[in-house]
Amino acid sequence: MNAIVFDKSGTVVDTLRVACDVATHEMMVNVSSTALVDRMVHGALLILENSERERLLASDDEMNFLEFCKRHALWLRCVYTNNPAPFSLSDALSHCDTITLKCFKRTLKTLEDEIGGVYTNNGVIYDVAHKAPRYVLSTGGKLFPGVTDLFSHLSKRGWDIFFATGDSYEGMREFTHRLGVPAENVFCFQTEEKKAYAVRTLKQHYDRVVMVGNDSNDRAAFREADASVLVLQDGHEKHPEIYLEATHIIENVIDLKDILDVGEWKSVR
Repeated sequence: MNAIVFDKSGTVVDTLRVACDVATHEMMVNVSSTALVDRMVHGALLILENSERERLLASDDEMNFLEFCKRHALWLRCVYTNNPAPFSLSDALSHCDTITLKCFKRTLKTLEDEIGGVYTNNGVIYDVAHKAPRYVLSTGGKLFPGVTDLFSHLSKRGWDIFFATGDSYEGMREFTHRLGVPAENVFCFQTEEKKAYAVRTLKQHYDRVVMVGNDSNDRAAFREADASVLVLQDGHEKHPEIYLEATHIIENVIDLKDILDVGEWKSVR
């Protein structure tokens, strides 16, 4: 038996990320959230456990994000950091009183203008070293062309399909339903280390496990997998090290059909 594990954003979903600089209010469209984190000595990508889009849009522009989270008993999850040193999520949230909800409304409005009504995550890019939120981030997206057919192709050939993603369960629900991936095969709020653990765990139950991803937070899972596929389709610049970890590099995710064939493996570690 063989298993294949997909990252979501930028791998099977054409994701648009919109950021708002907390200090300058500059808007940035089609940014890489991990690249923004990696500019910092110690940065972290923190997302709400659910999108909270409707609540964000319905709240007062001048309400600060800390007050918003307290009022609705919300919490943040760390899904990517570029530094293994521990930090306190509650401390990070306490410094988010400098963010007004006007920033989130601007990022959500930009997403709606660009891609319509598909929203996945809202959160903050936090500078741990300086104890300050740097960017508000909203993301949305749609499946890359051919992904539905790809997943059908893999299922028919006996692959068990999994997701390991930093996204929320809410953000994954529509995509996994359309692709026919059962809820128990979806690992959400996954950091780089948790993705690697998911692959390592699956290797105890499958003959071979393949990891398919597109960004820095997939590197550790690439190292754990029997074969790893780097997808360049999102067009963002990649961390140089991830090219060294991948056993395969493809331009488009649907090119997996050409390299994955049950019983025949190329460049497998």
